[in-house]
Amino acid sequence: MSSTTRKFVKVTVVVIFLLLLIQWYKTFYNPSYKFTLTRIQILLSVNHLVTFGSYYVYRTYKDAYLWNRLLPITTGLAHFSFVAGYIFLGDEVSLLCLVPYLCFGFHLFMMLGTAASDIATFLFVPFTIKISIKYQSFKLNFVPVVCICLTVWSYINTILPPQHSVVNIPIKNLPSDFEKFHILHLSDIHVGPTTGKAFVDYIVEKSNNQKPDIVVISGDLVDGSVENLKYATSNLKLLKSKHGTFYVTGNHEYYTSDVDNWLSYLRSLGIQTLHNEHRLIHSTSDQVMCIAGIDDLQAEKMSYPGHKAAPKDAVRGCPDNSPILMIAHQPKAAQLILKTVNHVDLILSGHTHGGQIFPAHILIWLFQPYFSGLYNPVPDTHMYTSRGLRFYGAPIRFLSYPEYTSIFLHNKV
Repeated sequence: MSSTTRKFVKVTVVVIFLLLLIQWYKTFYNPSYKFTLTRIQILLSVNHLVTFGSYYVYRTYKDAYLWNRLLPITTGLAHFSFVAGYIFLGDEVSLLCLVPYLCFGFHLFMMLGTAASDIATFLFVPFTIKISIKYQSFKLNFVPVVCICLTVWSYINTILPPQHSVVNIPIKNLPSDFEKFHILHLSDIHVGPTTGKAFVDYIVEKSNNQKPDIVVISGDLVDGSVENLKYATSNLKLLKSKHGTFYVTGNHEYYTSDVDNWLSYLRSLGIQTLHNEHRLIHSTSDQVMCIAGIDDLQAEKMSYPGHKAAPKDAVRGCPDNSPILMIAHQPKAAQLILKTVNHVDLILSGHTHGGQIFPAHILIWLFQPYFSGLYNPVPDTHMYTSRGLRFYGAPIRFLSYPEYTSIFLHNKV
């Protein structure tokens, strides 16, 4: 075992010990700090998992001229990115956040690209060629250049205008007054280290231009506390629609450890927060639609006080035979909804970012079967999963494009 490997093993042991110590402390000694400590655990875990990839990349390029000088800088910034996100969080995106997070994106591509290159070499390149100095030199320069290009392309995908998708959904026995009812679906805005007030204002303008009947925000609105992001999100109060804006929590609201303050603040902006509850929309002739929403599944995993996904509570009191729209951040919540509620006409979700970075699409699909787009999980129930407006972590999207969606309801013939 080399000295570098031995050092890496030692660091791994120390990180695991720290994670266990934090878990013990927040569980048995001072539970009041458990959510802040959970964030530290996530930070340590993500950074250390990426460290495995960093070590692999280092071993591959340590003798490559130029890259053995550049990669330690980008790798260091990549590991600093999540810390920078806490330190330099503000109303607008800071270069002190953006650059480390872009390096994190480049680092992800380097790990994936190097692995793909090694696998392809092993499977398809003849032995006499793969050991040649010329081939090794080509390989060690080709992969980083491609990864730089992919990072630039993927970053451009995040700063171009998001796609405006239009979806028509048939609803059985839809009251005539709700024919062509227009729902504007926004999801995964992730206001935080790499998304600031300017983007929020842009989305508010785009939303208002559509003149919807209601606006739905299906979670992961923020990646920070109310104290840090209050001004950045303040213009959400300018969202306009005939019947108002409806919001449910996502997993990232729980990671902020500030979810109750967010619910209070959003209500102060005139946004209707659905905390396992519903609101009734009445037409001019008093026909009714029920808009319900549940807490994110992460709430129960984190034992967040007073929060858990409770579909039955959310629809209790909805009039019989009224169409029911359910908002739930994670697509897999549909399984819980369909299991516990007699009937829901439409479920709106987000969370997956449409994969964000290929080949993560495959992994996410395994955990979130209603991955992206329109589904019909059971007869007379439709589900739409948005690709979301932004991203988490690295400001990149590869083979996954941001969207906001206009959904029009029609009576099923």
